[in-house]
Order: sequence, then C-alpha cells, then structure tokens
Amino acid sequence: MWNMNNICGNKMRIIELSSKESKDGKRKIKVILHEIYKDDSQYNKNGITWLEEYCNKNLGSIKGTSITCEFLNEERTEILGHGETGIEDGVPIFENATMIGVLERGYIDDIEIDGEIKKVCIAEGHLDAMRYKNFIDVLEKRYLGGEVIYGSVEIIGLKENENKIRYLEGYKEKGRIPTEFRYSGFAILNIEPSDDTARLLEINNRKGNVAMDDFKKLLEEIKNRIDETSECKRKLEENQKELDTVNVTKKELLEKLNVLQGEKDELLKQVSDSKTKIENLEKELKTVKSQGLISELEESLKEFTDEQKETVQKEIQEFKNDPINSDLEIDDIVQKILAEIGKKLFELKKENMCEQNSFKYNENDILEEVFETNSKTFSIF
Repeated sequence: MWNMNNICGNKMRIIELSSKESKDGKRKIKVILHEIYKDDSQYNKNGITWLEEYCNKNLGSIKGTSITCEFLNEERTEILGHGETGIEDGVPIFENATMIGVLERGYIDDIEIDGEIKKVCIAEGHLDAMRYKNFIDVLEKRYLGGEVIYGSVEIIGLKENENKIRYLEGYKEKGRIPTEFRYSGFAILNIEPSDDTARLLEINNRKGNVAMDDFKKLLEEIKNRIDETSECKRKLEENQKELDTVNVTKKELLEKLNVLQGEKDELLKQVSDSKTKIENLEKELKTVKSQGLISELEESLKEFTDEQKETVQKEIQEFKNDPINSDLEIDDIVQKILAEIGKKLFELKKENMCEQNSFKYNENDILEEVFETNSKTFSIF
C-alpha cells in the first residue's frame, strides 16, 4: 500500500492500491458524510450547519448504518437518489433504496478537497461485492477515471425525542444546527447533492489494475514531494545556523541579565534597609515630639489647682493619648479652665449682689475679696 500524507506541511490525497480480493466478498470504502462548519453563517444547500461539537457526540451512531443507492435498471448499474417514498411517524421511508453495504466507524478530520482544506466527517465501511459486483465495478471505473462520486448523509431523530431531530435554537430554514440526532445511512447519488463535500473518498481496487498513467502521476507527485522535502531540509539547515547564532547572543544576554539582576537585588536590599531606618526614626521623632507636647501641656497647667483642672480631665487625657494627632490644642484646654473659673466668679458675684442690702460691701470689695483668694494662682479682668 502506498500512503503519503502531510509531506513538508502540505496534505496529499491518499491512494490505496490493493491486489487482494476480500475472501468474504467485502470491498472496503471510505466516504465523506458532510462538511463541518465554524458557525451558523455557513450551511449546505438544505440549510443545515454541522458543528464539530455535536457531530463528535453522535459519531458512535455511524457504526452499522447502511450504504444505499436507488437503482434505475435491472442490471443494477444505473443509480439516481435516496429512493425516498415518504415519512411515517416522523421517520423517512426509503422503499426504493437498496442497501449495498455498511458503515463501520466514523471520525472527524481535515482533508484537501478541490485545493481547499476542509474539516469533514468521514466514515469507513464496506460494500457487498458478492451481490452488487456489476455496480461496484462501474463505480470503481468511474472513480478511477477521475469522476467525483457524490453522496448524501441521512439522519433521524432519537426515540426519546419522538424520532424528531432536535436543533440548537429550534428549526430554521438556514443555519439550523442538529444537536440530538442519529446517523442512519449514506446514499450514493447520481444527482446534485445538497453538500458538494459529501462524496466517495476511497474504494479498494479489486484486481490491482490501476492505469499506468495514474501510477506515473503518482510517481511524479512523489518526486515533487521529495524535491520539496529537500528544499525544506536546506531551509532547516540555514535556520539552524541562524538559531545557533541567536543562542550564543542569548547566552551572553542572559549572563548580563544575571549580573544586572544581582545589582538590582542589592539595591532593593539597600532601599529596604533605608526604609526600615526611616520608619524607626519617624517613630522616635513621633515619641519625642509627643513627649514635648505633653511637657508643654503640663507646664501650661502647673499654675492651676487640681480642682480647677478637674473639669478638663477628659480633654487632658485625650491630648496625652495622641498629642500629635489630637484635635485639641493646649490653648483650648487652658481656655476651657479659665472659662470655668470665670463662670464660678460670675456666679459668686451674683450671690454677693443679692446680699448687699444686708452687708455694706460694694461690688469692688466683693471682687477684691474674690481676686485676693485666687491671687496666688492668676489674675483675671
């Protein structure tokens, strides 16, 4: 068997030459069921968009499905379409179709079709060469003559869905995406297909009598691929030399990078140490500043008696807890003490005025007495 694929990055058509006829009368066949699209902006002539995600989920249903065709003559050499005769209980009926083989497995692959790489669903199986020898001989002759043998995939709904095919976002004329379905067959056609990609991909040669012209074409293609391979090898050698030069430069750069990284690490350590020292100094400065403010407060309050300071104990304590961030100023505390003293003096004055009819002291005498009492502390007015 000749099998060349993906030489120097390009895909080739696979050609199989077999000189052995299967003893059980089976002729191996490979077909493309349908193309797989990227999204619902692409669809076949029937409006169906096949997406890889849902096709993958249903590949298992391909095993055991039938390969069919609709014969037009008694010799069973001329064919037409699906052979469909109607639909019963949601299931299409193909009474005019003849089963000529079975599909055994399916998979998804990228393949070149008419010069374009496409993602497709492929199925492999066999044809019944004992019962349909004439038709398979004609099919093989048409295929080896370069003719494209088209086909069409058939699907049905699942029993649990009442044999109805489920579509993503429901049924629509164009871009409908089958999600829950089962592959039910593949029909070989002699009419225009709904999917130009669906076709016969390979059929094993029963006698090994491939035409010499085809074989020469194959050899010429192999030679071209070998030449391309040699050119690829030459380019690879050139690229390797460039790569070696780049690797030397890369090594030198890495060494310099390691040196610079070491210097960077040392600088970062110095910055970290400096930051720690600054933080410690700031703490010490805050402590000293706080102690200075507390000392200043105590100096401002030393002329007042404990009784006079009693009214501002809350403010004094609040200030001492955090002198730097306190909302209170020393003058605020002192002014509050003075205000309380003035208030008491005012109340005392009012009391003395009420008693002046009983006593011969005037206002100045009363105040003089009061100020005398507090003269040791401070002067007011």
